Amino acid sequence: MDAAASDSFALLAQEKEVVRLGHETLRRGKLSPEAVERAAACIQRFRTAAEVQKVDIIIAVATASVREASNSAQFIEQIEKATGIRVEVLSGIEEARLIGLAASRRCANPGAINLNIDIGGGSTEISLFRNATSLALYSVRLGAVRLTENFLKSDPPQPGELSSLRAEIYVEFERPARELKGAEWQHVSGTSGTILALGAALRARNASDTEIALTPLSQLNLEIAAMDQHDRRAIAGFSSQRADIIVAGGCILEGAMRALGVNSLRTCDWALREGVIIDYLAERHSFM
Repeated sequence: MDAAASDSFALLAQEKEVVRLGHETLRRGKLSPEAVERAAACIQRFRTAAEVQKVDIIIAVATASVREASNSAQFIEQIEKATGIRVEVLSGIEEARLIGLAASRRCANPGAINLNIDIGGGSTEISLFRNATSLALYSVRLGAVRLTENFLKSDPPQPGELSSLRAEIYVEFERPARELKGAEWQHVSGTSGTILALGAALRARNASDTEIALTPLSQLNLEIAAMDQHDRRAIAGFSSQRADIIVAGGCILEGAMRALGVNSLRTCDWALREGVIIDYLAERHSFM
């Protein structure tokens, strides 16, 4: 990105690669040598692409899969040795803050309070923001990869598996729902690949361009839970990598909306990456 200030940056080039650090890691609690090798190779490719753009600084952050791994310190050392890049491991609350910062900046009116939901592979972050100020931050151990590996053993999932999955979601959202009861907000947004994919699938059904409503989402969740991965891949908006975890992801979003009393939300295309950039530029500007 070409950046001049915390509210002024432009995307010059974009690369994306699914490394799936959370695969097996979240269940076993340790990053495998293969996962570390995949991450190092990916980061090295990204570093090369960044250097082609003649960047001034490279920022790398890690989330749930690394922060929960027993060998996270070794992972950081190995990545730095292999690539020269130092990875910062974010706490769940810091991840929620950075995502909420980006969503508030991008998808809420100035001065308005924005509630944001972000579903990752290992955790879900909930934030309440007014402009650049966080009012409430939560990180719960509900991620699309984590719940798929822990609960959905069959393809398509069995009714008992889905019941156990939904029960886990209900329990994990109990605290945020209780503590946010009575809170007010003017906007609700949803970030992350999972939520954007669900939004794309609903838009293909002639739903609102930017909104995910609870009732259509609930119906979509019932339908995709009855499909196998092959059939889910045929749904508009679901990539081959997303199709195997979208059932859990859809259930998490539905559970969050029900717990928080949200009937609809707008999808937002800014999330952690943009939050990291905004935060870095704001800190740099404050010291100038």
